[in-house]
Amino acid sequence: MKGKQVILIVDDLPQNIELLGAYLVPLGYEIVKAENGEEALSQLSVNKIDMILLDVMMPGMNGYEVCKKVKSDSGNTFLPIIMLTALDNMEAKIEGLEAGADDFLNKPFQKIELVARVNNLLKMKFLHDEVESRNHLISSMLHRYVDSSVIEQILANPSRYSKLGGDRKDVAAFFCDIRGFTALSESMNADELIHLLNGIYKELTGIVFRNNGTFDKYIGDCIMAFWGAPTEIENETACAVRAALEMKEAFEDLKHHWPPELKKIGIGMGINYGEVVVGNVGTEERMAYTVIGDVVNTAQRLESIALSGQILITKSVLSRVEGKIKFRALEPVQLKGKLLPVEVYEVLDIEKKDFL
Repeated sequence: MKGKQVILIVDDLPQNIELLGAYLVPLGYEIVKAENGEEALSQLSVNKIDMILLDVMMPGMNGYEVCKKVKSDSGNTFLPIIMLTALDNMEAKIEGLEAGADDFLNKPFQKIELVARVNNLLKMKFLHDEVESRNHLISSMLHRYVDSSVIEQILANPSRYSKLGGDRKDVAAFFCDIRGFTALSESMNADELIHLLNGIYKELTGIVFRNNGTFDKYIGDCIMAFWGAPTEIENETACAVRAALEMKEAFEDLKHHWPPELKKIGIGMGINYGEVVVGNVGTEERMAYTVIGDVVNTAQRLESIALSGQILITKSVLSRVEGKIKFRALEPVQLKGKLLPVEVYEVLDIEKKDFL
């Protein structure tokens, strides 16, 4: 276990506190003392407490009242409390349980019983804290990829999202590439290049998240994202188009703060909509959550032909946002891997304020 676990002993008789401390300190526990309920709550607010040994019969706030007050704070739900009582009857224990106590120890207590109960509950507390720590780590890592609302659903059903395999879903696939970045990189040192790229990524990826998108990966100086998985959302295509328009504006704002030699770079984007296979690909040891299929390939190829500042979409995207955006039709394009030319449209702006 990392560091000493801290036990708060609450008793109005100092000799009882000293006796409990004499039993527990040699076992490696750190002791914090309180002689009444008010002092106990004060100690709890300024110390990281792992357990409370709480006397029932005290002047002022009794042990039951202190226990209720402690447990009323959601942050203390799993904080173990052992109540120390000379009341050896069922009614007293029921009242303690209703107040939120986890265990009882009758006075006068035996050292071996005290130590056993303390060790047992603190082991459970340690294991719970380990699980919480890992869940926090998982959650913080997931925040790099998806919105908070999506994380809640993933954590609620982790077995579904942690195994290899996928499902067929309709999604909006999105690619955004920095134009002119490769040529620019030849004249910049590595630190400058990474600093510039990370600044761009931070701004543009944040827009993906704010529009309920799922970040997929960085591919060199390209961002891949999608909308509609792992959970379905309303207006996923409109969200993707809105994100693209916001990226276009945000990128121009970034350029205002750059030196002249950087202002020649821009971004081009491509969006397509349709059925893909979405899920975890790779091995049990290393996997990536991604989308695969012709819809994704077409979106990437649209991005590859987009000029700086252009947002190109397919007919399937237009059909879901028509009337909500200003656009212009371009000449059909023969994309790599396609037998027939693909109808392409450029997004110019939002048509209505109530875009979504």
